[in-house]
Amino acid sequence: MILIHIALRNLLTHKVKSAIVGGLLVFAAFLIIVGLSLISSIDKSMSKSIVNSVAGHIQLQQKGAKDELSIFGQMGSNEIGYIHNFAEVRKKIEALPEVAAIIPMGIDSSIVFGGNVLDVKLEALRNAVKAGDKQQVDVVRRHVRRMVALLDDELKNLKGFSDAAKMSDDMKQGLIDVAAANQPTFWDSFDQDPFARLEFLENKIAKMAIGEDMLMLRYVGTDTERFRKVFDRFEMVDGAPIPPGQRGFLFNKFTYEEQVKHKTARRLDKIKDRLAEGAQVATDDEIKLWIKLNRSQYKEITYQLDDVATAEVKLALQTELDSKEEDLPKLVDAFMDVTDANFSQRYEVFYKVIAPRIRLYAIRVGDTMTINGFSQSGYATTVNVKMYGTFRFHGLDRSTMAGAFNVLDLMTYRDLLGYMTADKKAEIAKLQAASGLKELKRDTAEAELFGEGAGEQVEDTTNATPTAAAAATPTDAPAEATPAALAAGSGGGSAKVFARELEKHVYTQAELDGGVIRSTAIMLKPGVSVEEGMAKVNAAIDANKFELKALDWRAASGLVGNFVGVIYAVLAFSIFIIFLVSLVIINNSLVMSTLERTREIGTMRAIGAQRWEILLMFVVEAVVMAIVFGAIGCALGYSLVAWYGHFGILAANDFMSFLAGGPRFYPALPGWGLPVAMVAVGIVTLISTLYPAWLATRITPLAAMQDSE
Repeated sequence: MILIHIALRNLLTHKVKSAIVGGLLVFAAFLIIVGLSLISSIDKSMSKSIVNSVAGHIQLQQKGAKDELSIFGQMGSNEIGYIHNFAEVRKKIEALPEVAAIIPMGIDSSIVFGGNVLDVKLEALRNAVKAGDKQQVDVVRRHVRRMVALLDDELKNLKGFSDAAKMSDDMKQGLIDVAAANQPTFWDSFDQDPFARLEFLENKIAKMAIGEDMLMLRYVGTDTERFRKVFDRFEMVDGAPIPPGQRGFLFNKFTYEEQVKHKTARRLDKIKDRLAEGAQVATDDEIKLWIKLNRSQYKEITYQLDDVATAEVKLALQTELDSKEEDLPKLVDAFMDVTDANFSQRYEVFYKVIAPRIRLYAIRVGDTMTINGFSQSGYATTVNVKMYGTFRFHGLDRSTMAGAFNVLDLMTYRDLLGYMTADKKAEIAKLQAASGLKELKRDTAEAELFGEGAGEQVEDTTNATPTAAAAATPTDAPAEATPAALAAGSGGGSAKVFARELEKHVYTQAELDGGVIRSTAIMLKPGVSVEEGMAKVNAAIDANKFELKALDWRAASGLVGNFVGVIYAVLAFSIFIIFLVSLVIINNSLVMSTLERTREIGTMRAIGAQRWEILLMFVVEAVVMAIVFGAIGCALGYSLVAWYGHFGILAANDFMSFLAGGPRFYPALPGWGLPVAMVAVGIVTLISTLYPAWLATRITPLAAMQDSE
């Protein structure tokens, strides 16, 4: 108690020294508490973002594959191998008591063309002709004629800047066709044979139209029903989920808005969001750019309006602008020149008047979209699939990382990979039958090919199974899974009819599980740690001799998953530097304090104090400083964390939204944070005290007397 009393007295006596040392210790403890709270919370939030959206706790891939799975870094089909026996893998892994579910999946990127407005209008014109709606035919036909005239003008301008000698034959013929379609005689005779004219416009003119949207889409090919049930962040926004066991595509709402939505509408949405965050039109350079683009790209709107829509929009804009201007492009230009004062009103007018009359989304819910990809062998693949709706990962609406993942059914995904599925075999058989082709036997092939085998027996393949070549192609479905009923009833081999029936076909779980898989996601049951789950999964892999490798969610996420580790390293390095500086400053302060206390220490030695008692006195002083000032720093840090933990920290950008697992970040102090901070402060203080304490033990009564003299 005497030593503690002396220690406290010394701390109060040397106020400047105590303030310097105490301030450093308070800051160090504060930094540790806040840093550990932020990092621990980011780690927990990010793990929820990744695990509960697309990765699962564990991912499986082929053992020995050239590339390692990287969910957020992988663009395209990297060489991560294949899981060929997924049905068996699923059976064994899901039998583990620690495992909640296993989801087949594969990540890839493909191109989708959204089509152009001329395509859409030609389809509307064809429907009107079929329905016999003469009034609608006249309205749409005038619009199409105006669009063809604009296209002809644009191509003539393009021709003026191009070297005709370097043009391809297709381009030259296209220019001729567009010029012909722009002639009055073409339209005067439209009613005589409308379908012939439509066929010419669809096949020859529409492909020359400028403005087709090319979308680069990233998607997860998966068992869609299992995917949406297992990943609890998944929730539908528009449309409906893909029916269980059927083919289909779901857009992530983020991607749908960013890439598929009309560019003018999307820029207005962004301006609205930016203004809601406190920005101003007059001072925000990005808002100014969006306004400039909307004003200059007025054709994005006027090009889509027919005569009736043009009159309606013109009247609405004249009313809004209080103008008598008759030129629609000028009205649109003036309307898009928004300010802080008029933006809300004009945003409302746009969505009330203009949006319903234009193609707001290049691909709409219920449309059949064409996905263009490349197989693993490098050749182009094309698949038509219905777009059922949009979804989001709850809390990750603004995240470009989570928002990049769309969802595609597993069977269509396999088609894009280039594997000969049962459906592909059935389609080939039907097309072969419809074309009248006959399969040649090996022993008569030469005679048949060179005309010497007339009358020889040839196998009629009208109702045959696929060719031997097709059958030899690797299949990702069991032989018994071939949908014979589907193949038998597709109406004379029509590819379109086959596609429609294929869209309605319901696949069994055996068909879904029985084919090629690129990777799988494993969800663990509540309360099971990733480490425990990894150990059990690896044991099952070894026991069943699966050629698989298990990756935890961090490793499977690539650089994104290791981001927290990088933050930990940065924080540790920062704390190390601060502690190193603190150690030097505290050490110097204590050395100076020791020299100032030479007389006091010498007197204590003269009256019988031993060296270990002097050493203990300095240690007690260090402990008192560590406890008092460390506690103050921890209290300040904990108060700040508690305040932000209640109100949250707004995620400043998309990446922070992903790290926070939502639009706001709520830090919390881990249970081990306080002991770690106090121990760290205590260690630094004690290390800083060792040298001054050693100097103090070297002081003798004689030295104290000399210092006094």
